[in-house]
This record gives sequence, C-alpha cells and structure tokens, in this order.
Amino acid sequence: MKCKICNERFFIKRSILNLFKEEKAYICPACYKKYPITINYETIQLDIYKAMIISLFKTKSRIDYNYFFKEYSKVFLSLYNNGVKVIFLDDLKYTYDFYEYLDCISKIEKSDIVILCFSIKD
Repeated sequence: MKCKICNERFFIKRSILNLFKEEKAYICPACYKKYPITINYETIQLDIYKAMIISLFKTKSRIDYNYFFKEYSKVFLSLYNNGVKVIFLDDLKYTYDFYEYLDCISKIEKSDIVILCFSIKD
C-alpha cells in the first residue's frame, strides 16, 4: 500500500488469522509515529451546562485528517454507545462568539455538549 501522507510504500503484516481478510490502511507506521494521536479532553463551564471538548491531536498539522477516520470513528462510537450527543468540528478556535454559540446550543438541547474535533487552533 502507499501512505497517503508521505507517499512511501508499506506492507501490513499478516498472520494466519488475518491472511484472507481485506484490510485497508492509509497511513504507514512511520507517519503514525510522526503524527501521534493523543486524545485531549477539556471541560468548559457554561451558564447552566458544561461543554466537553475532545480533540485527537494537540496541534494543527498540514496533513489530511480524513485518513485518521478509523481512529476518529472509534472515539465517536464509544461516545455514541453511551448515549451522548456529539458535535463534529474539523478544528476549533476559542473566541468569545464560540462560547456564546456553545451556551445557546446547550440551552436549546437542555443538556451538556460534547464536541469532537481533530485539533485546536492556537
């Protein structure tokens, strides 16, 4: 397979258990090490409710995050199976308006908010 980030060829190690299973991988092991996924968790107190922000990367990189879809979907499924309503964002920047929007959404939903994003802009 060819890595979508660095364009290098790589191979997936096979065993007798997964020899005939089709397995797709978009990122080579070297790029996984270069761009490690670190789940960051923040809680913001709003007027009545809370907003929980979960990001997969510490900083914004110039890579296409769509190739990390497998990891992103695992985090989403764990939240979804617990009955949490999730808002998806590519990247996030804290502004005064952002806090106001979060507060309005939480009051409309009458519950806490969980935001799942790839990275937080500085």
